[in-house]
Amino acid sequence: MKRLRIEYLLLLITTLFWALGHPLGRIILVQVHPFQLGSVNLVTGWLSLVAYLLVSGKLGGLARMRAADLAGSLLLGVLGFFVYQICTFSALARIPASINAVLVATNVAFIALLSVLVYRERVSSGRLAGILVALGGVVLVTLGGGALVRGRLDLAGVGFSLAAAVSFALYTVLGKRILSRNDPLLVAALAMTSGAALLTALSATTVGFRALASAPLGIWTLMILLGVTMIGVAYPLWFYCLKRLPATHASVFIYLTPVFAVLLSLAILRERFAWTFWLGAALILAGIIAANWEKRVTARTASNS
Repeated sequence: MKRLRIEYLLLLITTLFWALGHPLGRIILVQVHPFQLGSVNLVTGWLSLVAYLLVSGKLGGLARMRAADLAGSLLLGVLGFFVYQICTFSALARIPASINAVLVATNVAFIALLSVLVYRERVSSGRLAGILVALGGVVLVTLGGGALVRGRLDLAGVGFSLAAAVSFALYTVLGKRILSRNDPLLVAALAMTSGAALLTALSATTVGFRALASAPLGIWTLMILLGVTMIGVAYPLWFYCLKRLPATHASVFIYLTPVFAVLLSLAILRERFAWTFWLGAALILAGIIAANWEKRVTARTASNS
């Protein structure tokens, strides 16, 4: 029982690190371009993750991976890191952190939907209802939050948030077989390699790094903090706990990420919203839980049989 309590605490810390990226990212983007923040975040996170893999002795697992899985992992980085970082930070530069956090959280519903389309998984009425409820919540969050963004709806910002959710869902669904055959941290490190290289090249050829070089020390501190905590610390903690807890228990903490992100944004950024935002956020949370509830129940039944 003591071991489980420690792992739940670690999962809570992991969730808080992921949630903190939304309000802190919003602060950083006042000074730097989304491409620049994404580059620093990925490079810092990649260095932290590789350091962990090296110290833990897991880096040697790369030699045991199939050539196809190595190539596939690098390709997954285009969706899971390159596109995702561009979209989520571009959204944060345009819309409040709370709205971005809630909209990006719909990736769980998109994973359920894409699993049906790609792997022909059975779609029950409960899962379908959950997906539709979550999408209905997106509409309410968009309208409720958008009205407070200088009195107008920033459709580009909302589009970037939803694109980030879809890109991460594609990374998860398309990478399912590779992730099941290999250490997920090794796959993430490889994916991050291509993602960081592509985003750094894009930044260099478009916005450059002049503004980044002249950014205040406080902004650099926040950027490095995000890379280390959100990737270098959170990823190993997540998979460490996932190995020692039933997946159905650990997955509950994913639903806490948007909740913590909103609370942190309220406290740090003083964001305020109309009632439609809160109703929409509740619908999204209820929808993504419902869309995945059946799989959680099935997995729990299988583990007990």
